[in-house]
Amino acid sequence: MRRLIALLSLFAFLQPLRAADGPSPDRWREPLTGMQFVRVPAGCYPMGDTFGGGETNELPVHEVCLESFWIGQYEVTQAEWLKAMPVNLSVFDKGGNYPMDSVNQTDIATFVGKLGAANPGRRFRLPTEAEWEYACRGGGRQERFAGEPPPAGANTAEHAAVHGETSQPVGSFPPNALGLYDMSGNLWEWVADVYASDAYLHHDRQAPRYTGSGPSRLLRGGAWSHDAAFARCSKRHMHCRPSARFDFVGFRLVLEAE
Repeated sequence: MRRLIALLSLFAFLQPLRAADGPSPDRWREPLTGMQFVRVPAGCYPMGDTFGGGETNELPVHEVCLESFWIGQYEVTQAEWLKAMPVNLSVFDKGGNYPMDSVNQTDIATFVGKLGAANPGRRFRLPTEAEWEYACRGGGRQERFAGEPPPAGANTAEHAAVHGETSQPVGSFPPNALGLYDMSGNLWEWVADVYASDAYLHHDRQAPRYTGSGPSRLLRGGAWSHDAAFARCSKRHMHCRPSARFDFVGFRLVLEAE
């Protein structure tokens, strides 16, 4: 009996250790960089300017459905970048908890390659527009901004005019309903789609991504460089070549669900 009790105690002790090896139901930490990912549940939502007052490229509003995926809880930080990359390219080189700025899509592809090599069987990438907006809205909720509305709830131009024209450490402002930080404000974020003003006319209902020809890629989420209105979840900022580097542009990554 004593041996059985001892074995049961050992089994109970080991269970949390086994669970810690893989993702929890809603959080996962990438081992090379320490980057934290949040699980976004599957669902459908009306994508586009559902509040009115936006731009024509945010129309028509159309239903989009997505499978579950994981997305970075924060914009990729300089400390996380340097765990995989040899050089910090950021203009605002102020500390490890500041987001990476001034990276283009080639830089990001190299970083993603390092993550993939360190995590066999897992696929990291930039989010699609549809995934990004769904996550910004806290899982497709009818919300204009992520978390508390700017200017008080985000690092937009109004905040920068008082506190300095710069990015701020990630997590400095309240998160949205999924626990994601800085999806409105701080830095614009790269997404995977090619830009077209009429892309929504070509979207599939299931997991759309526009891959037509064109020189520009999409930026989402607003930044310290632009007024609060630019930080709305549906805003599509365009005409940014994938080779460009700007001190108001960063990124976060998606991890595809297994």
